[in-house]
Amino acid sequence: MLKLSSLRLLSKRRAADRPTPGYFSLIDLGADTVKIVVVQVQDEQVTVLGHSLASAQGCDIAGGRAQGAKLADAVNSALQDAEDATEAIAGRKIVPDHALFLLPDRSQLGKLFTVKQQRDNRRQPVTQAELNALWERAFRLARQGLFELPDVGADWLPQTVTFAGLWLDGRLVNDPLGMFGRELTLSVYGTICQPAIARALEKLAERLELEIYRLVPASQALAGITPVKNALVFDVGAEGSNCSLIRHDALTAVGRVSQGGNFFNRAMCRSFKCNFDDAESLKVAYTSQALSELDDSLVRRSLHRPLNEWAEAMTEAVGQMLNAAGETQLPCQLYFVGGSAILPGLQDRLLNVLKESDYAFKRAPEITLLGEAPLNGYAHNPTGFRGILFAPVLSLAKTI
Repeated sequence: MLKLSSLRLLSKRRAADRPTPGYFSLIDLGADTVKIVVVQVQDEQVTVLGHSLASAQGCDIAGGRAQGAKLADAVNSALQDAEDATEAIAGRKIVPDHALFLLPDRSQLGKLFTVKQQRDNRRQPVTQAELNALWERAFRLARQGLFELPDVGADWLPQTVTFAGLWLDGRLVNDPLGMFGRELTLSVYGTICQPAIARALEKLAERLELEIYRLVPASQALAGITPVKNALVFDVGAEGSNCSLIRHDALTAVGRVSQGGNFFNRAMCRSFKCNFDDAESLKVAYTSQALSELDDSLVRRSLHRPLNEWAEAMTEAVGQMLNAAGETQLPCQLYFVGGSAILPGLQDRLLNVLKESDYAFKRAPEITLLGEAPLNGYAHNPTGFRGILFAPVLSLAKTI
C-alpha cells in the first residue's frame, strides 16, 4: 500500500511520535463570526459532540493587543458553549486540551510544486524507498520554493504540504508500488503564512490554555471533504471569497478576491442610505425570502451590479488558476460554502459568467452547497444553512 503522507507539517509545532488525542476543539476565526466545534476522532470517524457560533465583535486576530483580548473573550465564551453542548451526546462534558485552527486564506500563500525522478532500471518494480526519496525531494523543494513567492518575507512561516498527484510515465497512478516504468513524477501543494497571524493564534491559544495541534489553511482543509475528484470550491466569506481548484482528488491551486458578504452589505448601504447593521439584516431577510414582493425587488435590483462584479472577479481568479496549470477545461462540479454563498442569484450569476468565459465545461455543471447535507465520515454534524457555515471548520477534523 502506498505510504505517502497526505498532509505534512512544514513547521516543527508537533512531535511526530506523540500519540494522537481522541478529542479536539476545531476553531475558525472568521472576519465576522467565531465558529467552534468539539469533536471525537476515532478510526477516521468524526463525531461532532458540540458546536457554537458567536460574533467576532469586530475584532481581527492580528489587530493588536486590545482586539486580541476582546476576541479571546468571545472565543472563550463560544468554546464554553460548545463544551457544554457535548454532554447531550457524550454523556459528560468534554473539554479538549488540543485545538486545530483554520488559517484564513487571506493570511497565506500557496503553490504547486512538482519533482521528477528518472529510474535507473525501468524493468525493476517501484519500491517504497524510491517513493520516500521522491516525497522528501518534493518536501524540500516546497520548503525552499515557498520563500521565493512574491511578497513573502524571510519571517514568514511555512505551514503544510499536501499530496497533489503521482504519475508513472505520465499516467496518473494511486499506488505505483510493484509497477514498472521509466519516470516518476510527484506534485505537492505547499503553503506559507504571514507571521503576525500565526503568532497571534499562538497567543490566543495560550490565553485559552489550549495546545495548538495544527494550523491548517482553509483551502487545504476543505479539499479533504470535497466528495469528488475534480471540482471548484467557492468559500464566500465576509471580507473576501476564495476558490480552490481540486484535481485528481487533491488541491492544486487557490484564488482569492476581496469581495465577500460585506461587499454586498456596503452596496446596500449606498443604495438604501442605511447603516451597515441594517444592511446586514436586510440581506438576511432577503436571503430568507422574508421580504415583501416590492422590497424583494428593490434589494434584488440593488445587488445586480455587485453580483456581476463579484462573479467577474471570481471568474478572472479561476482563469488565472487554470492558466497557471496549463488547463482550459473547467471542472463540472461546483461547491459553495460560507454564509453569503446562499445569497439569491450569486451561484447562477457566477455560473453564467463562467460559461461566457474562454473556459469550457466538459459536461453540464452541477452546483452543490457543501455541508447542506451530512458530510461523509461525520456523525451528528450540523446540516442545512448551519452546515454550510460550519463546513470549513468541520473539515479540520479530516487533517488529523
